[in-house]
Amino acid sequence: MTLDKSPEKIADMFDKVAIRYDLLNDLMTGFSHRRTRKLAVALSKFHDGQAAIDLATGTGDFAFLLARKAPNGKIIGVDISRKMLAGARYRLSKLAFQNVDFQYGNIYDLPFDDDTFDVATIGYGIRNVPDPVTAMREVRRVTKKGGRFLIVEATPPLSKYARFIANFHFSRLVPFVAKFLSPGGDAYHYFAKSVEQFPPAPKFAKMIAKAGWSEVYYHPMYFGTVTVFLAIC
Repeated sequence: MTLDKSPEKIADMFDKVAIRYDLLNDLMTGFSHRRTRKLAVALSKFHDGQAAIDLATGTGDFAFLLARKAPNGKIIGVDISRKMLAGARYRLSKLAFQNVDFQYGNIYDLPFDDDTFDVATIGYGIRNVPDPVTAMREVRRVTKKGGRFLIVEATPPLSKYARFIANFHFSRLVPFVAKFLSPGGDAYHYFAKSVEQFPPAPKFAKMIAKAGWSEVYYHPMYFGTVTVFLAIC
């Protein structure tokens, strides 16, 4: 089965689940996505005076963590789903951060100059990109020399036992719960298949290097069901 990952399809899918996305994320990951993002932010070494871009920002989870870490830094969240961005802006109005902005944009053609950002992040979004190597080259273009790129992604475990449990969780349990909570619950069948088809962490690390990042590290978590990748420009 080949998944349709065109920008139009992905934007439409996330528009449909936007209203319940945060709740479903918590249920889908058992709240573990919060811990993995916090680890990635710590590894980013983001600090005051720097600029960061959060790609596939969704409702802004990564962006707000970065804002808390560096209140005098500058963070821009980018997404192709306008309803997700609306959710992020609503959260921003409640949190009242002065150093965060959200913009519509495509990861293949970011509207920023070369060497703009010290840090780039993407959480649970790179697997929705049809050509991740090309996308990561574009992220590298807008990242300064020595800058850091943090990727948090659901990955297929190397252990066949862990893979069996993960497949059951994503392909059966999550869609079952999602259909009662979200008008776009069917999208979670796509999410399950996209995790299943995503490269294992060691292979994806090689893809990051192929995109031109000079140093690449990865840290599997939760029996390899999630991996935090660190790339340095």
